[in-house]
Amino acid sequence: MKKIFGGLVFALLFNVGCAHTTISEELNLKNRGIEDVKDMTPVVVEALKECKEKGIRKLSIPKGIYHFYPTFAPDRYCAITNNDNGLKRTAFPIIGFNGLEIDGNGSEFIFHGKMLPFIIEESKNIKVKNLSINWEVPFCLEGDVVANNPKAKTFDVKVSTPYKVSDGHLYLSLEREDSPYERKYGFRFAKGEKYDQLIGQNIIWDPKTMAPIYDHVKYSGFNVFHFPAEELEDGIVRLTTMYREVPPVGSVFCSKGEYLYNRENPAFRLFKSQELYFNNVNVYHSGAMGMIAERCENITLDSFNVVLKEGEGRMVTTTADATHFCNCKGLVTIKNSTFENMLDDATNIHGTYVRVNKVLDDYRVAVETYHPHQNDYLFGEAGDSVQIIHKDELTPTTGHMVLEKVERVNEKISILTFNESVKGKVDLYYGVENISWHAAAVIENNIVRNNRARSFLISTPRKVVVRNNQLSSQMCAFRITGDLGLWNESGPCDSLIIENNIIGDCVYGGAGRKAAIQIDPQYASKKHMKGKFSRNIIIRNNTINTFDAPILWAMSVDGLVFEGNKIKQTDTYQPFNPNISNLRIENCDRVSVKDNTYKSLSGSNGTISVDEKSSQVSISEKSVFKQL
Repeated sequence: MKKIFGGLVFALLFNVGCAHTTISEELNLKNRGIEDVKDMTPVVVEALKECKEKGIRKLSIPKGIYHFYPTFAPDRYCAITNNDNGLKRTAFPIIGFNGLEIDGNGSEFIFHGKMLPFIIEESKNIKVKNLSINWEVPFCLEGDVVANNPKAKTFDVKVSTPYKVSDGHLYLSLEREDSPYERKYGFRFAKGEKYDQLIGQNIIWDPKTMAPIYDHVKYSGFNVFHFPAEELEDGIVRLTTMYREVPPVGSVFCSKGEYLYNRENPAFRLFKSQELYFNNVNVYHSGAMGMIAERCENITLDSFNVVLKEGEGRMVTTTADATHFCNCKGLVTIKNSTFENMLDDATNIHGTYVRVNKVLDDYRVAVETYHPHQNDYLFGEAGDSVQIIHKDELTPTTGHMVLEKVERVNEKISILTFNESVKGKVDLYYGVENISWHAAAVIENNIVRNNRARSFLISTPRKVVVRNNQLSSQMCAFRITGDLGLWNESGPCDSLIIENNIIGDCVYGGAGRKAAIQIDPQYASKKHMKGKFSRNIIIRNNTINTFDAPILWAMSVDGLVFEGNKIKQTDTYQPFNPNISNLRIENCDRVSVKDNTYKSLSGSNGTISVDEKSSQVSISEKSVFKQL
């Protein structure tokens, strides 16, 4: 009897202890009286502070619609590569955490003004799930084209988002008068939460396809001053353009603002963190990228969607890439996700070169960030492995070396000290590549559609598998490249497999002789195309539907396989390049083309061109692609 009683007492104490542990590990805001809270920012900030202080590992937010304002949001200076740097106000400062889960339980978080919703830095084992991110006032001006005058080069736009016309120019505006804060001392606390942005980087959308308009180069350009504006009546603005053609009536005019000032508000900023997991997250809108990850390790996106909110009537989701991974390592997994209507790519996985500004001695060089969107990004730290890259040939001039010291001078210049001499191996404007920080990736079961630019950009020497995706973008479905001229994105591919994907009509923007799959390191001149940039690329068992002739353009690859692909020519649009070869091979070795099918509208075979710099190119006797 004593043994039974003792066992019951032990079981009771054990269960009580478990219950206590469960309670202490979760903070549920349903117990915090948030039903009538107008601004959730201070509530969440305090909750995260409590989680950190008490070691609480889960923050649960009951399902609802919550508004977040920047007035009481903490700020943090963020140098964010490929975005705009600056002080960022955030509602979710997840900084220095080890083990935290944020569960929105299906909530929608609506942000106001200049905010960066999630900043995750120097943290690990972080999960974010079951929530949506949106902005009440978008960072993109949108309006229907209701009239045009081709001779006068004018078109009238019925603007559906906040705007103002001043000094003969059109601005998108985020100024709001519905701040949740009362007026005090004759002022509203949120009065400073305003944003006027001169229109620029404009794009025309087709409401029938819900995608960028066909042959968009006729309506596009970067010079914002080509758009003098006149307000005809409330909500109707007449714009004057110097582009080739005026947008057609019924199209949708979209503008994300001036270049270098329109990437301030990504939805998620990940930095120097590891073991990050995102599930069932929707980004309906953001004023930059949906997610930007930098110097992070092991990231999983499972149903991380950048999508239009149903019934909202907008045309644009993110004003830049849906997702972007720079100088990460470990494994990046992107699966079961949908990316649509972005103003840039679905994803970009790459490293970033810094350029040599001055050779100081045999062991030290001063390097610079070149593109202004890369100022102050973290290139490397002591102990990282690096190599020098020839500025013209884009090939290594050294083996792997170790950084002994990195001295930051300012946001543009740093001094690198190597563990071995680089005498005779480096010169002005050569690149330095960080070998330690390249990621492997698995990208599967995703949908990409109706976005400006590309589907997937992949520049990493680690193994990457891209399979079972459905892709249709304004530019190419895949681009594998690297350059030392603009973005300085590094990482030649090695062991890339592209298989079992369905590629819909791509490259309908009309810019240049682009292909659905494009492997094109950006040499300063083709006379420098000497070595092989990428290695071991397999493209197999894909279904490729295309209205235009170019399917694959492969440059400087050692080991390229194109086999088992089913290609079908469509009549969706008029082709831009009907006389260009379907497969274009330049400066490639060990190429195999076999077992593909090609169904053209004319019933003719496909074509393949091989330049004189290529060798060991095998085209099977039964190939549907005949060499020109």
